[in-house]
Amino acid sequence: MSGSAQGRAAGIEVRSIDYVPLNERHGKLWHLGPLWFMSNAQIATLAVGLISITGGGNLIWSLLAIVAGTVLGTFFMAFHSAQGPQLGLPQMIQSRPQFGYVGALLVWLFAYVQYAGFNVFNSILAADALHTTLHGGVKPWVLAVTVVALVIALVGYDIIHKAERILTYVFLVVFGIFTVGILLTLHYPAGSFDLGAFKWTPFLAQFGVVAGYQISWAIYVSDYSRYLPPDVTVRKTFY
Repeated sequence: MSGSAQGRAAGIEVRSIDYVPLNERHGKLWHLGPLWFMSNAQIATLAVGLISITGGGNLIWSLLAIVAGTVLGTFFMAFHSAQGPQLGLPQMIQSRPQFGYVGALLVWLFAYVQYAGFNVFNSILAADALHTTLHGGVKPWVLAVTVVALVIALVGYDIIHKAERILTYVFLVVFGIFTVGILLTLHYPAGSFDLGAFKWTPFLAQFGVVAGYQISWAIYVSDYSRYLPPDVTVRKTFY
């Protein structure tokens, strides 16, 4: 057995930025659902969803801005994800034909700055949440969540998909309970569902942030679909 086959059998991603051969393709198409659901259903997304409300918008127009921004942003993200099984390459490598070998470094730099910021933002939010619920201090929790994330990232593709599936099931149960509780007990402020209370600034701010949040995934989404066999088809991967 080759080293790459041994690595994949052990669950460790060994291809890095390399092309994934057809004999190493594995996984199921539906695994993309929990992966991207859980990538978005997290604390940072909750913070992003408050932009309109904190800017003076009401609930109904905030929800419409979020839905519209999500649909637009996901449209572009899904097209890039559909390239993964067909090309078997990471998104950043795919950008070389469009930008050139050197020009693609600009895309890499943009991605590096963006996701360094995401990691800092998400780690602090996670640590704050854990400190609030379990105590222990923010800094130790930052270290703990960073170590867990680092281990998952080093092992790679398979464990990332598995972790996101487990987290999806937990999320649906926990936040399903929260949602039912909120719907039964929450008192909405006056005008929350007034369609006549439209305000351009909070609506466009919420729409732009949500659309940008989704589009920001587009520069590396095919990294998490490129191990799928190409016969899953572009249409099914897109959906």
